[in-house]
Amino acid sequence: MGNSASALPYSIEAQIGAPHDHNGWALHNGKSTDGQETEVSIFVGKKPEMAKAAISPRFPNQTQLIPALHHFRQCKKLRHPHILKVYATLDTDNPTEDGAAASPPPSNKPQNGDLMIVTEPCVSLDTWLLTNPSPEQLAWGLECLIRGMQFMHASANLSHGNTSPSSFYVTKSGDVKLWNFNLVSQIGPNLGPDNHFRQWEQACTQDAYRSPERVERRYDQISNHGVHAMDSYGLGILIDHWFQGRIPPKLQKAVQRLQTPNIKMRPRLQPLLKCPVFDTPYQKLQLTLEDLVVQPVEQKIALWQNLGRSMENGQIPKDVSLYKVLPMIQSAVLTICNNEAMLTQDLYRREVLAMMQPLFFIVENYLDKTRVSKELGPLVALLFKVKDRGVRGALLGKVGFMSQHLDKNSLNEHVFGPLCSGFNDSSPVLRELTLKATLGLVPSLNEPNLEKLTRYLVRLQADSETSIRTNSVIFVSKIAPKMSQISREKHLLPAYVRSMKDAFPPARLAALQAITNSKDLFSPQDIATKVLPSVMPILLDPITDVRNEAFTVVNTYMGVLQEESMKIAQQQRQQQAQQQPQQGSAAPPPVPGQAPVAPAPKSGSYMSGLTSWMSSTTAPTTSAPAPAATSTPLMQAPVPAPMAAAPMAAPQQQFAAVTLSTDDDGWGDEEGWGDDDDDDNVDLAFSNIGSTSTPISKPKPQQFSTPEQFDDDPFASIGANPAGATKLSFNKPKSGGALKLPKAAPATKLSLDNDDMADGWDDF
Repeated sequence: MGNSASALPYSIEAQIGAPHDHNGWALHNGKSTDGQETEVSIFVGKKPEMAKAAISPRFPNQTQLIPALHHFRQCKKLRHPHILKVYATLDTDNPTEDGAAASPPPSNKPQNGDLMIVTEPCVSLDTWLLTNPSPEQLAWGLECLIRGMQFMHASANLSHGNTSPSSFYVTKSGDVKLWNFNLVSQIGPNLGPDNHFRQWEQACTQDAYRSPERVERRYDQISNHGVHAMDSYGLGILIDHWFQGRIPPKLQKAVQRLQTPNIKMRPRLQPLLKCPVFDTPYQKLQLTLEDLVVQPVEQKIALWQNLGRSMENGQIPKDVSLYKVLPMIQSAVLTICNNEAMLTQDLYRREVLAMMQPLFFIVENYLDKTRVSKELGPLVALLFKVKDRGVRGALLGKVGFMSQHLDKNSLNEHVFGPLCSGFNDSSPVLRELTLKATLGLVPSLNEPNLEKLTRYLVRLQADSETSIRTNSVIFVSKIAPKMSQISREKHLLPAYVRSMKDAFPPARLAALQAITNSKDLFSPQDIATKVLPSVMPILLDPITDVRNEAFTVVNTYMGVLQEESMKIAQQQRQQQAQQQPQQGSAAPPPVPGQAPVAPAPKSGSYMSGLTSWMSSTTAPTTSAPAPAATSTPLMQAPVPAPMAAAPMAAPQQQFAAVTLSTDDDGWGDEEGWGDDDDDDNVDLAFSNIGSTSTPISKPKPQQFSTPEQFDDDPFASIGANPAGATKLSFNKPKSGGALKLPKAAPATKLSLDNDDMADGWDDF
């Protein structure tokens, strides 16, 4: 629409009908662009087209532009409940001049712009009649028309001049509004219709709606017999069209008087409202709503209460509830809740409470779901500010509905914050209502609000009301999966433990059931070290149901621990299976000529290393004397022979017989165990240590040596033989050759006489 989009805060949408249906104006649906998206109707008149289009085929030389400019000027001046409400107007040729295009345009000034009029949503009268309104709605619409005409005649001293179906529009609430002010003219004594009326009335008005004096152009009679004369005649013709030829009997006589050709006999319109056809419950409702603004507060409270009951009983039509009652409630709530002085008065708080029932009935049953957030969201934020328990209780009962239709930002900012004040209320009923209502908000709460809610629930566990304490721990278990890990570690188990210590048995039972439901939220370590120890005392609770539930918890969590134990065992087996091949292949080869080094003891002490070596798998064996050394460089390993052993008191490990020889005995340098310190290549061979190739004789019971026998050596008792056994000594030979042990001489004491011996013991 040219530059109209930037000049008016409204968007123009689909067109309704053709321009000739609206006296040359194109009717469009529209919305406000201020964020509220208020629905409107927009009349658009294109000047170039109007300047060319004839008003009627009978008058091709009279175009639509001049009457349209006259209407554009008059519609902005007239304000009445039964005149179509104008929100904004614009002449795009003069966007900064209010009403500059109202007068006829100069011939030398081009008219290429648009005329735009933004009004409340409406449809034409003929369109509304096609919906088959009820007789009560028809009667009320006719009353609206008469009241609007009476205002023009009595208050503005104006005659509409064009009382025909094209001059009336109907709002969504069923109110008929006056429109099409193409021929509005001031009428009075010796003041007949102006020149504009006389020039254009024949072209703009259908002949059927023109009174006889207009047809005969007797305009002086119009000025001398009242401003209503022309409009009364047109209304009489319109009523027949209104009821589609079926005029109610009670109204027929009045219609005949309105249609009389005698201008002196035509009645004024105000007495017509006394006709019984207008006296209906629907009319009383509409009149009450119209007068609501000026009624005392006490009467307003009674009206709102009656409206709520009437809506539930189906006595108020949907259109009236949605498009008339709801805007009135919104306006009243905004007025009261934005005024701190009014909120301090109990009377106004009672009025807000009375409006709650019709408000939520309309929103839940009539309002489109896509509009709930836009219409209800701003009101909810204000209603929670009202410090009245009745209002708060009504709101808490509707939190579930709000959570389904309001967006998450509105719920977190405008609902949850004010709602939390109910947790601190002195009324136990309100505290419990707040607790139950908050459950519906949990899926929509953000993380900070969840943390805040958790703290409130922990505080409620110390409430004086047993039901609140019980419900609080149930609530904690329901929100636990949505809590953050840090919050769960901080609040979850302490909350359960606190309730398990509650003196009220149902609270303890609820806590145990909550623990069972939360088994997936605890780690196995927490179960073993924290959860189960806290449940164990309840196993002996005096209440049977509590004890049974405690055993259920223990059995459930023991199953969890058993599964975890099996997982750990399986992981250990897998790790061992992976480490064994690595150890066999990763051992580095020994360096030739370097003495073997025993592994370091775990404890780092001499005794621990020695004890570890002594507790190896070496079995006590007997050994035969080694054969004499020969000149042969390589000799076979000596074959051990059974050695007599004295009886002992307890089985003890013994040192195997050892033969030190210069010959090869299987411990040669081929395996990297050579002794570089000995020039004669003296090898230390423990021929039978850990050997499995020879039979092991079962040791006989022996007695331990007495402490006095080992005064000189604190380690002499380790592996010692009984008294009388031959002492086994390791002495490094001074010259080459084999070191031989005495035959049949059991070792009784281990003596390390030479520290220079490289036998792998230096690490100790």
